[in-house]
Amino acid sequence: MRPPDELDTSREPFARHLAVALEAAGWTLVPGLPPATFSATRRGKKIPVLLRQAREARRPIVVALLADAILRGRAEFKGDFVVVVAMPTVSPATAEAIDRYMEEVAPDQAFGFVDSRGLVRFRGLGLDDVHSDPSTSRQRVGVAHQRPRDLFSDLNQWLLKVLAGRSIPPSLLSVPRGSVGSAPGLAKVGRVSVPVAWRLRGALEAAGHLDDKGNLVMTRDLMGRWRASVHRPQQRFGAKWLLPGRDPMERLRRKLADHRRTADPLSACLGFFAACDTLGLGHVRGAPVHVYVRHLGPDLLEQLGLSLVRGAEHPDVALLVAKWPEALFRAAVDVDGVPVSDVIQCWLDVSNEHTRGAEQAAILWRRVIGPSLAGGEPEP
Repeated sequence: MRPPDELDTSREPFARHLAVALEAAGWTLVPGLPPATFSATRRGKKIPVLLRQAREARRPIVVALLADAILRGRAEFKGDFVVVVAMPTVSPATAEAIDRYMEEVAPDQAFGFVDSRGLVRFRGLGLDDVHSDPSTSRQRVGVAHQRPRDLFSDLNQWLLKVLAGRSIPPSLLSVPRGSVGSAPGLAKVGRVSVPVAWRLRGALEAAGHLDDKGNLVMTRDLMGRWRASVHRPQQRFGAKWLLPGRDPMERLRRKLADHRRTADPLSACLGFFAACDTLGLGHVRGAPVHVYVRHLGPDLLEQLGLSLVRGAEHPDVALLVAKWPEALFRAAVDVDGVPVSDVIQCWLDVSNEHTRGAEQAAILWRRVIGPSLAGGEPEP
């Protein structure tokens, strides 16, 4: 496609590359009304495009141009718009820097980039399917910059639970159940930025863990990698009951339920073996009681009826400061008002426990995770 004659030819070859990539995805590039350089149109939808050109692909220059375009767009447009930065060459490092910058400063802002070779990428506003790669640049740049630095970061673990939730009962995993067939769909359902969802999907697709409909596949291998990645030390504190009395565990459950009603966001829940018991999947009796907390402070301890142990005192409860709070607390299940770690979190946690953890993990895999995610395959 040749861009319309009335497009600003001083912006060639970038206008041509943008026009070709947009047309392949069903969009049309037309001149825009200032301050928009162009507009992308499709089926009555019209999105202003603010293009900024960088003579060099240096990060300070690129992010400064993006920031300028974002500020100008927000000042001039009441609705949506997209900012695009053009430069001679977009390297994998530059692509990743752009994604990271936008994720940090404007996670909800649609953006894109284009270089003189014809590499085009967009994110947001339904433009995620707009891309173009000269020769093999899709493998050299596209996949590379989509790969997250940590596949099992806090938000990525949360999104993995969102993807897994399509086949695990809501009573065992609390996640939104909307359509996640695209990066924007996953971002919307998971309440994260589009770049975060895009990078995770790209990594899962490259590893063969995601099909075209957004379903997890080859899950046994993925779950094994996930379990190995989270086997890291977490902050643990021993605590004892302030008032031991009769059935202190039931009293703790009531206090956690009371805390759930007042906490925003959720900041404490049962974990490990106690969570397995509460989910109706318990196997080990007499195991230590674990409670996850987002932050540990005197007010929370008092609310839960606990105090930290001193010296050689034997703890009644193990308090763990959540290393991955978003993945943990967003997916926590409500069981009769009591906040409880979800079944995947329980499996990840007990797998590495010396006190009959392997036995409990095998029960969770055999009864829930294996049939739901791995087609009944044995535990990795």
